[in-house]
Amino acid sequence: MTLFFTIATTNYLPFAVSLIDSVKQQHPEFEVCICLTDYLTPDAIAKNKLMRKYPILQLHELQAEEFGFITQNYNPMQLANSSKILFARHFLDKKEIDQVIFGDSDMLFFGRLPENVINEHEIILTPHFSSPPPVEMKRQELEVLNAGLYNGGFFKLKKSAQVDAFINWHRERSVLDCIYDFKRGYYGEQLWLNFVPLYFKNAHVEQNTGLNVAYWNLHERTISQKEGIFMVNGTTPLSFFHFSGWDYNHPLNISKWTLFTPEMRPDVKPLLEEYHKVLKANEYEHYIKMPNYYTANNQSQKKSFFKKLKKKLFKK
Repeated sequence: MTLFFTIATTNYLPFAVSLIDSVKQQHPEFEVCICLTDYLTPDAIAKNKLMRKYPILQLHELQAEEFGFITQNYNPMQLANSSKILFARHFLDKKEIDQVIFGDSDMLFFGRLPENVINEHEIILTPHFSSPPPVEMKRQELEVLNAGLYNGGFFKLKKSAQVDAFINWHRERSVLDCIYDFKRGYYGEQLWLNFVPLYFKNAHVEQNTGLNVAYWNLHERTISQKEGIFMVNGTTPLSFFHFSGWDYNHPLNISKWTLFTPEMRPDVKPLLEEYHKVLKANEYEHYIKMPNYYTANNQSQKKSFFKKLKKKLFKK
């Protein structure tokens, strides 16, 4: 059995449901799960139609030894990123699950995954990009040198001894140190992935251009439509787009981090419009301001307060 999972807080539930809707449309054979780095009572779930649409697994249900630390110290992004490997471990421990595929909640599928991604390889990662941007866009390369060669927003793990070793290695390094500090060599859980092809010989770097299309690789990928199917560079079907840095209130802007303006990339507009439409249908505006049970009053908020105070005093 293949299980596809994503991770979300309650306010990001419309993103997660939209993603899983698209996954099930393209891959009805996959089992799916929304992993919640938040807390909801059974009564709250029972009364909420969106929460009942797909199976939900909550962080506390894993009974992970790291639970206390990560819920007391991390902000929502750190909590989600640190728990990816914990949820993967939980699923692969189940006899009926042969492999897991993870996708960040801010993705949408427009086509099927390539068959080799589904059926082959024990560990699959995708690079941020595979060809150099023009020199005037070298900022993209500098960002990847800081943040990692591979995007942590998508991976596949197939049950094996090597995957067990990978999970143990990654868990020891990333769960309790899921911090963002370029000077010390930390970028959440993602920077560790640079070592994976070196340490784990069966790891596969999938360079199919239809996977994980996002602002960071648009210099090498253009979008078009052929007989109703989205294509990348006119030759490869688009599997999924990663809407990292996209803003619901400015839907035609590709990302807050991109160097491309909407006028420069009209080819991406149909994807942006579709994403806005499905999020609206899944009640984005109702959910987005909901607080996170764990992070609303934990240590991450205190750190955030002092950071803001320091910035304010420094300006003065």
